Amino acid sequence: MKQQKKIHRIYLARDLNSGLHRCSEDLSHRILNVLRIKNNETLSIFNHKRQEYSSKVSVDGKQVVLNLSEEIISGVNNSKIIRLCVSIINMKLMDLIIQKSVELGVTNFIPIYSQRSQYKNVDKKMDHWEKTIIHATEQCGRLDIMKLSNPVPISDYNSIYESSSKYVLHQNGNKFKYEDLKTSDITLLVGPEGGFDDLEIEYLSTNGWKMKTINVNILRTETACISVLTLLNNYDIFSRHSL
Repeated sequence: MKQQKKIHRIYLARDLNSGLHRCSEDLSHRILNVLRIKNNETLSIFNHKRQEYSSKVSVDGKQVVLNLSEEIISGVNNSKIIRLCVSIINMKLMDLIIQKSVELGVTNFIPIYSQRSQYKNVDKKMDHWEKTIIHATEQCGRLDIMKLSNPVPISDYNSIYESSSKYVLHQNGNKFKYEDLKTSDITLLVGPEGGFDDLEIEYLSTNGWKMKTINVNILRTETACISVLTLLNNYDIFSRHSL
């Protein structure tokens, strides 16, 4: 059977409606020279307001003109809020964690400065991470854009964000229960290589964070993030006693 040709998805930070859209020089270059899209081929164009349109490509010299025609209606509307807080580690691994967080449905990603974080200032990485989020969203078919929050010290988290269900992954924690994962608003905190220090664990416990474990082994930060999100996405297929 002949494989169906992949339709590339492109994010535009603007309102969408039927009609022509002339692409910027950078976007035209990406469509023509990176994605290798040809004249009269079809793209899918979407924005942060969950609008998505099928679009025909017209090439005018080095500029691309998009003809937005049929709106694509998605029946997927996940109302679950998933906040993932990650103590900042190696930059390549942070890129991986952010990319996989998009694919696995995280709604809010919050970088955390902890005692054992590898970097104490990542402000210059924020633009790069925003682009990583966009590209991952384009690739995975998701419509909503994962929100990237400004990095905060672990001691400031509770004064900025509120969540009734807050869990920190720790090898000495309890196993997740079915009831823990079915909540519509959940916050997960994953520590750095070497874990949180004793004072941080004490602070988290005092401020309502519950320690949970997902494996008998000590997991690397990126493995823990992917594992707990996979568990969260599939909790409903497990029995109430098998987690």
